[in-house]
Amino acid sequence: MVIKAATIFSTLGNSNSLVPLAVKDLTGITGMTAGSYVTGKEEGKDRFIDEVGTSLIWLLGIPSLKWLYDNTIFKALGLDAKFDPRNFKDKEVLEKIKQFAPDEKVKNSVEKTIKKEKLFKNAAMGRFVFSTALTILGYIMLTKFKQKYTEEQIKKNLINEYNQKKVQDEQNKHDIVKNAEKSDMAEGETINPSFKGMGSVIEYFAFSPVKNMLILEGAITATRLNDSRSPQEFIGYAIKEAAAWTFLYFAGEKIQDMVEQHAKEKYNKSIGLDARVLEGGELKQAFDNGTIEKCLEEFKAANTSNANLYEFLHKNPENMVVKAAKKTAAKGSGNLIETYKDTNKIDTRKYIDLEDVKGVESKIRELYGQYKEALKKGETSEKFFAGVKKLKRKSIMANIGSCALALGVITPGIMLAKRFLFRDDTEFQTKKDIRDQLIGEGVIA
Repeated sequence: MVIKAATIFSTLGNSNSLVPLAVKDLTGITGMTAGSYVTGKEEGKDRFIDEVGTSLIWLLGIPSLKWLYDNTIFKALGLDAKFDPRNFKDKEVLEKIKQFAPDEKVKNSVEKTIKKEKLFKNAAMGRFVFSTALTILGYIMLTKFKQKYTEEQIKKNLINEYNQKKVQDEQNKHDIVKNAEKSDMAEGETINPSFKGMGSVIEYFAFSPVKNMLILEGAITATRLNDSRSPQEFIGYAIKEAAAWTFLYFAGEKIQDMVEQHAKEKYNKSIGLDARVLEGGELKQAFDNGTIEKCLEEFKAANTSNANLYEFLHKNPENMVVKAAKKTAAKGSGNLIETYKDTNKIDTRKYIDLEDVKGVESKIRELYGQYKEALKKGETSEKFFAGVKKLKRKSIMANIGSCALALGVITPGIMLAKRFLFRDDTEFQTKKDIRDQLIGEGVIA
């Protein structure tokens, strides 16, 4: 149970993972859609299509297209799509990648890929361009569909309501005539009834701001602002996109860093390590029995070159720094050190950022120093690690919670306030424009 909770916090605490972005985005979708329904159902539906559709395209678009590319282009070229092109950066490490391949199948695949380095790099670049460009195209198509669908629905609703109003007006006129006739029969007076049509006055309220995620955000933001149907929509998009850029990509990590710095300064506890490392039990055990000192010294001795350090990672799977790196989230996907299938061997096709691995060692060394100081002051090992665990979780919750609040409550509130308080801007401008167009064409009055 502890491991499961640690995995959840590890994932949510990884600023490079899609999961925390998706969690924050979900709160934004909920808040923005709810806010738009306050101003009218047409705009609410328009927003719902835009928000949900954009998130689905972002979350599923690039991964799905990459999977498709891997299973078609890479397969046709006879290349291993799991090989990371960043492995070509260091030729000495590249030799170690071949040497320490987990089995013959991977070794043959790596050797074949290295022989076709230029072709592989071109294919990898093609995968990036293919998946990104088509995902952006998918969003543009969604925008066109949403706008056309919303406009058609508004026209249909306005015409239906106008026709219903005409029927009701005719019925009211008939009732007046009928009542007049009854009055003539009763009182012998002649009444010349007159009827004045009141015209259809209907107000629909809504707005259409949107957001999306980092790699596509620039293109999506530009598309949304450029294709805005009115100044009302343009301002809404501008507010929403500014919030998305701030709280999806920048503020969360800064907030977590601030909490981590606070934990270090006030409690003398560094919480920069992955939650799975801090809560897994092995690190505490290594601190308690003192074996961590040997692990740190062995790592330091091996850190004379990238090739030596890379070899050390393969030859010392029981070293605590290596174990921790295997449980630390990488900047992309997966862990800093990925294992092969169900073994403890390293999958050499995956890229290992050795600087980040060194960072893990540095954080362990810092935490161990704080641990020894705490014990000297009479704090138990159990209390020390319980405090570290609590502070780590608080930092992650502060990140997720504050960004979710900003995206799901504060930003929609600002947009509603702008619509209701600062100008007569409550009606959905697109609906107002379509109503004026239909009146001008004589379809409705």
